[in-house]
Amino acid sequence: MASPATIMERRASITSLSSPPPPNYYSISLPLPPLRNYDVFLSHRAKDTGQSFAADLHEALTSQGIVVFRDDVDEEDGEKPYGVEEKMKAVEESRSSIVVFSENYGSFVCMKEVGKIAMCKELMDQLVLPIFYKIDPGNVRKQEGNFEKYFNEHEANPKIDIEEVENWRYSMNQVGHLSGWHVQDSQSEEGSIIDEVVKHIFNKLRPDLFRYDDKLVGITPRLHQINMLLGIGLDDVRFVGIWGMGGIGKTTLARIIYKSVSHLFDGCYFLDNVKEALKKEDIASLQQKLITGTLMKRNIDIPNADGATLIKRRISKIKALIILDDVNHLSQLQKLAGGLDWFGSGSRVIVTTRDEHLLISHGIERRYNVEVLKIEEGLQLFSQKAFGEEHPKEEYFDLCSQVVNYAGGLPLAIEVLGSSLHNKPMEDWINAVEKLWEVRDKEIIEKLKISYYMLEESEQKIFLDIACFFKRKSKNQAIEILESFGFPAVLGLEILEEKCLITAPHDKLQIHDLIQEMGQEIVRHTFPNEPEKRTRLWLREDINLALSRDQGTEAIEGIMMDFDEEGESHLNAKAFSSMTNLRVLKLNNVHLCEEIEYLSDQLRFLNWHGYPLKTLPSNFNPTNLLELELPNSSIHLLWTTSKSMETLKVINLSDSQFLSKTPDFSVVPNLERLVLSGCVELHQLHHSLGNLKHLIQLDLRNCKKLTNIPFNICLESLKILVLSGCSSLTHFPKISSNMNYLLELHLEETSIKVLHSSIGHLTSLVVLNLKNCTNLLKLPSTIGSLTSLKTLNLNGCSELDSLPESLGNISSLEKLDITSTCVNQAPMSFQLLTKLEILNCQGLSRKFLHSLFPTWNFTRKFTIYSQGLKVTNWFTFGCSLRILNLSDCNLWDGDLPNDLRSLASLQILHLSKNHFTKLPESICHLVNLRDLFLVECFHLLSLPKLPLSVREVDAKDCVSLKEYYNKEKQIPSSEMGITFIRCPISNEPSESYTIDQPNLSAIHLRTTTQRYIEVTSLLFFFTF
Repeated sequence: MASPATIMERRASITSLSSPPPPNYYSISLPLPPLRNYDVFLSHRAKDTGQSFAADLHEALTSQGIVVFRDDVDEEDGEKPYGVEEKMKAVEESRSSIVVFSENYGSFVCMKEVGKIAMCKELMDQLVLPIFYKIDPGNVRKQEGNFEKYFNEHEANPKIDIEEVENWRYSMNQVGHLSGWHVQDSQSEEGSIIDEVVKHIFNKLRPDLFRYDDKLVGITPRLHQINMLLGIGLDDVRFVGIWGMGGIGKTTLARIIYKSVSHLFDGCYFLDNVKEALKKEDIASLQQKLITGTLMKRNIDIPNADGATLIKRRISKIKALIILDDVNHLSQLQKLAGGLDWFGSGSRVIVTTRDEHLLISHGIERRYNVEVLKIEEGLQLFSQKAFGEEHPKEEYFDLCSQVVNYAGGLPLAIEVLGSSLHNKPMEDWINAVEKLWEVRDKEIIEKLKISYYMLEESEQKIFLDIACFFKRKSKNQAIEILESFGFPAVLGLEILEEKCLITAPHDKLQIHDLIQEMGQEIVRHTFPNEPEKRTRLWLREDINLALSRDQGTEAIEGIMMDFDEEGESHLNAKAFSSMTNLRVLKLNNVHLCEEIEYLSDQLRFLNWHGYPLKTLPSNFNPTNLLELELPNSSIHLLWTTSKSMETLKVINLSDSQFLSKTPDFSVVPNLERLVLSGCVELHQLHHSLGNLKHLIQLDLRNCKKLTNIPFNICLESLKILVLSGCSSLTHFPKISSNMNYLLELHLEETSIKVLHSSIGHLTSLVVLNLKNCTNLLKLPSTIGSLTSLKTLNLNGCSELDSLPESLGNISSLEKLDITSTCVNQAPMSFQLLTKLEILNCQGLSRKFLHSLFPTWNFTRKFTIYSQGLKVTNWFTFGCSLRILNLSDCNLWDGDLPNDLRSLASLQILHLSKNHFTKLPESICHLVNLRDLFLVECFHLLSLPKLPLSVREVDAKDCVSLKEYYNKEKQIPSSEMGITFIRCPISNEPSESYTIDQPNLSAIHLRTTTQRYIEVTSLLFFFTF
């Protein structure tokens, strides 16, 4: 032992403090957190506690699944199972540390441990719990008693840096002052303290204790969402439903949750695969398993099959966690988890199912829909299975992307496909990818078929029709067609959605590719080698085989070619004669060797792109037809029949080059949609067209030989009328007063000179498009009666030189485009357009601008001719403008108003191709301005202070622009950043080019040979 003199000499260099100062290592910046391999680092002196308290504590922790680092051998005793450096690393890799201070804890190794633990607490916020085992806590904090002896030895040891010893003192003091436990002499006290320590660890480290495999792709955000629904720790009772398609990962999520939080409950049980279990045993057996498993008791009998009562009586007294996996019937829930009152306070019941409706029916409000994997998640999962790595190998990336795209984000499919390609050579990969789109993996399909076989017969038929025919079809249209087949379409689609077999985003039927293939496989499997005997055909080669010879049969209910599938077909027209039950026919690029003599009267949907015949079969009786679509056909005359076709709702003959006149429409009184666009020979419309009371859409776009509409329009249900591109149309007919539903009228590029005053009857009109009507001379005053109009497009009406004063009555107007017109003065009533958001005046005179904003303070003065209209509030106009285009308006200095504050809502301002040298300083008050366009403003010398909202300034080819800096260093940026400023610069650097861009990720300044400077952000990069 060192002498007191030696000890005092070594201490002389260090100031003696009752509470030592922080050691130097606390100023170190910590690197990235290490991997956490342990939940607890158990620091103790084995000779004091290794065979007693520490051993019991270790056992209690590990029995709860907590991973503990513990060294049971003293290095000081000569045995070295773990080196000091290994222990230091273990401390860093632990989530928490338990320090058991005992009589002989002051050893060198223990001091190294406590020093490291204190550092990790300070720098990594590690949880540290002290236990004072049969010692006075004060001796730890002050290093007194037996600790004084140890510290005297450490300070006298020349191999130990004296500063490190002082670090140990500081660490002992810091850890000794933490809240912990004091174990004295009682053995029973030790047991209770151990229980408290374990419980405390659970509560503190609960989010991290039960770790799941971090290779489970996409699991973390999904678990987070479910955790929000569970609300673990609250005292209420909750049912949570996890639902989604088969193979999506519902059970995986449930298992992870179960393992993660089961320790927090008095009893727990995972009832696996309820649906399959009930095929082998009755519900009473499952009830018994639930009770015995939750209570962890054996031999509990359920008398008189009254399991529901027993579950409620026994489990309602405890806090329970119950998982009911893969439930498929409401009765199962009713008998296994009938209500919230079946379970004790704080209980949680998690139900996994494919059927959301089942959860709703049971009153489960907290539901989580498991979505498919994102593309990057799919690639990661596939790479794990195919390569055992987190990312695809570079040379395989394209192939991996194709496979993942094929799998559509379904984890089951990705796992099966990835596993099948594991350790396969490139050649096998290429072959496999080529075959993917031809043959689906049977294991996936067979698993997916389970969902189909659980459907009712009518639901199965609806599903097969969607899988084979109606993917991406409008939901409402599909309902109409399916109901015409006699199917309960609304209920059927609802059930299919609930069972995750289809979706209907934006009212379009969608079906996962694998699920669609499953449905098609079911149809194909019935007659794998005889397509003519199947109910539905969709592959061109199967259709060719069935119809190229006279092999059509009454079994065929639907034929639908994929229009995206390349190829052509030569079919035998006689094959249709046997298809008496044909409901759906969709063909593309088909050639016939002879005339069709027969088409089934059962047809509801006839879509034949490029129909090769001049007319429909003479004996075709389309009494059940809903949709007739023959685009790009050779039709000359659609029909001559006088038989009523009351079910027909849609006729599409677009781009039929030989159609010169329309048939009598009185036989289709319920027609809703008529498309004749691109029928370039069409010159005659049957007068009966004007009497279609149910017509909603009429499209005559680009019917270039149509000179007039020979009837007054009284289509009372019409919502959309398109005559754009009818370049020979010179007159627009009179409009009936009962056309209250018309929303859009498109007359773009017609030869109309004057609109009939009856246009004022269209009080519901929202869009009036007269773009490029180069013969239009004026608008009728009745246009002011269009009180619902929001968009008026007069762009390119080059003969239009004035706007009617009644325009101001259209208080609803939001968008007005008068680009390239001859209008040189705004009507006084313009100021009443207080809802106007977009105004495009490109190419108009500066006189128009002055008449537009008569109360603004202009430097240049123009005479404004009032027509006697009294306007009460000039300042309101412009307040709602979001987009203003004044490009190419011949604007000079003084033509822009000095005060722009009335345009406070402005977001986009176009001032390109004008002649001013500067902008008004008041532009800084446009606090919503995002984009400013100044392209080819050749005289612009400088830019003023701009509002902070600006994200883009396009000053391309502003060849005179020399300064865009002021005292406040403006050219600010929003989070999006300024796109670019391009201007000439002087030869000498100037602070005028200093740019304050605090929010930009990067700025690039580049001087080119043309002496230009470009300022770009990474988000918007332009090259010229």
